[in-house]
Amino acid sequence: MGIEQAKSLWTSSPEEADEFEFPIGKALTNAAQKHGDLEYVVYACHEDRENVRWTYSELNQKAEQLAVALLHIGYRPGDKVAVWGPNHAQWILLEFALAKAGLTLVALNPLYKKQELIFALNTVDAKGIFFADLIRGAAVSDVISQIQPYVPSLTKKHSFTDGIDDLFKLNVPVNRETLDKVAADAVQMIQFTSGTTGTPKTPQLSHKAIATTGRNAFKAYGFGENDRVCFGFPLFHIGGSGIGVVGTVMSGATLLPILVFNARRTLDILEQEKCTGFVGVPAMLIAMLEDETFKSRDLSPLRYISVGGAPVPTELVLRCEDAFQAEIANGYGQTECSGMISCIRSRDTTEQKSSTCGKALPGVSLKVTDEAGNIVSLGQQGELCYRGPGRMLGYLGLEDDTTIDDEGWLHTGDLATMDADGYITLVGRLKDIIIRGGENISPAEIENFLLRHPDVAEASVFGIPDKKYGEIVCAAIRTNNTNHASPEEIKEWCGENISLWKVPQHISFVDEFPVTPSGKIQKFVLRDQLVSSLNSR
Repeated sequence: MGIEQAKSLWTSSPEEADEFEFPIGKALTNAAQKHGDLEYVVYACHEDRENVRWTYSELNQKAEQLAVALLHIGYRPGDKVAVWGPNHAQWILLEFALAKAGLTLVALNPLYKKQELIFALNTVDAKGIFFADLIRGAAVSDVISQIQPYVPSLTKKHSFTDGIDDLFKLNVPVNRETLDKVAADAVQMIQFTSGTTGTPKTPQLSHKAIATTGRNAFKAYGFGENDRVCFGFPLFHIGGSGIGVVGTVMSGATLLPILVFNARRTLDILEQEKCTGFVGVPAMLIAMLEDETFKSRDLSPLRYISVGGAPVPTELVLRCEDAFQAEIANGYGQTECSGMISCIRSRDTTEQKSSTCGKALPGVSLKVTDEAGNIVSLGQQGELCYRGPGRMLGYLGLEDDTTIDDEGWLHTGDLATMDADGYITLVGRLKDIIIRGGENISPAEIENFLLRHPDVAEASVFGIPDKKYGEIVCAAIRTNNTNHASPEEIKEWCGENISLWKVPQHISFVDEFPVTPSGKIQKFVLRDQLVSSLNSR
């Protein structure tokens, strides 16, 4: 394991991953036998619904009962079943019940509109769907009825409440010999990519990939038995259903999901439930820091905070460590790699924590390549490629896709550098790089610089077409200062500190950024908005 020949190549043997060779349903069975009465999942501090506290044994019993009911009513192993709703406790129950029955879970964004829902269900040929009764006040059953004629494969539908209750009322005897028969390398979940650049794709993830990655991620975070971890990722995102739900089971911790993120409610959960860990996206940390009750909180049990889902600026890492008095771990991953590729460890230096994404998880090999596919020298920028236990089986319906090459390397589309110790530093997305007059410009570099300005709370940098230079640099800024500097003043400040060709030519202010539910800023939306605005002048 380690760097090879001063090249940006980190090699690791598969044995180091200690791959989990059983289906995810079996992981819960094992955990219930070991941790029995320990709380597995807790929903607390949510004013609009009752608290939920399920032990490992209780969840396993419910999942088994639901799994045999699903098989009894006609589902068969390999059938694809969609789950559509926010972070409800039933979502987690369904994840394990479907896994035990050998069914494939299709994770749907609860904010989908009708056409998006039709597209997703038809893409996977979903046989059934479980859904929340309400999503943002809308009756979901009505929406399902309206779209069902346009999805020929969809023959069964169940609500999170009455639908699941009806299945329990069947009282189908639990025959454990019929459960957990699916192979560890079978598809457990189909995710839809978050769509930061356009049309979503459908990574297929196996039981083994999710379980192994979730467990190793929790180990890297420093979480173990008896830790109480508040999780901010949505469950339809691999960070929630994979790293959060399955990583918790594999480590014997307690999971406290956030129903819908609200800074004050999240602080309530951290304080009242004495959480030892928090996992979320950078925007959540910023919102909590800006909450007026933050300074009065007793968060002393909190030991670790892990952030991912978006690049984490150096200034934010340092600010959070000081404010929360907890260690910050910056993780990096992709849906296609089961949610985690590399991670900072607690033993890492302050510089490594604030400027890198850490080192590869156990069993993960990484390399950085140029446009021709050659491995570049240490410190040189190129595309990051992944080979390891969390790699997807492929995109559903895209058999000719070249994301995975003939040697098994997954091309992430992310630009990165690697140092002599194997630490990865993200530079940006391959498609996000701005080429101005032949010069390659990293948006992440300029975003980090802009955060040094006292009026900049968040920044997103992107390029737009230009007749003279090909592309020019632009920035969208969110400020927490009503009397903030003007675009011209910020450009002047930039010009005094960075090369002129990196100075944003157009700067706009936004109240909030368009983001995916996993917290990633949708730069293509910002780009389209600015181009439209400029064309209308």
